[in-house]
Amino acid sequence: MKKFFSTATLAGSALLSMALCAPAHAIQFNGTSTSGASIGTDYSETGIISFDLDLADLQSFRFDYTLTAGDLFSPLSFNGILRNYTGTGLNDLSLTLGNGSFAFAGTVDRSFGGSSVVSLNGANALLHFSSPEYLDTTLGNPLSQSGMVNWTIDTAGLHAGDALSLTVATPVPEPGTFAMMLAGMGLLGWSARRVRR
Repeated sequence: MKKFFSTATLAGSALLSMALCAPAHAIQFNGTSTSGASIGTDYSETGIISFDLDLADLQSFRFDYTLTAGDLFSPLSFNGILRNYTGTGLNDLSLTLGNGSFAFAGTVDRSFGGSSVVSLNGANALLHFSSPEYLDTTLGNPLSQSGMVNWTIDTAGLHAGDALSLTVATPVPEPGTFAMMLAGMGLLGWSARRVRR
């Protein structure tokens, strides 16, 4: 028995075949911006944002991207390595998306040890460290290590050509926190001096 295929069926099959064989377009990296001296390097590919960030100071740092069709088929993954060259311990890190929202907080690995708590709230993620981090913090699985999991970004409602940015910042304590810290240090100094007498 002979089977007949319509021209439309053959054309549809050819288009699907070409789409599956066409090279995927990686997310387009548009550059970085900061008012400080930190340096960011992008390693992104289709469906994943990946970066290294050398924090030289406490100024915020932004990575800018343009989404392509290949980035929208499923949640967008991301990972990164943040190297702390500031000379101070980091207590918190904040990540902010310009478009999209955080869907899942993957692994957070700290070089200096200690735990971390991640709070996700739409386009904002806050990492709080149990003790200051003086070295590297790894987000997700940039080095393809066993047991580490990438973070994901929900791109629902976004389209190819839309801009997406990721800003990394080290929140500066509010003046009241500084005042309390200074008062506490003064109290410790005063009590230490009394003990020596």
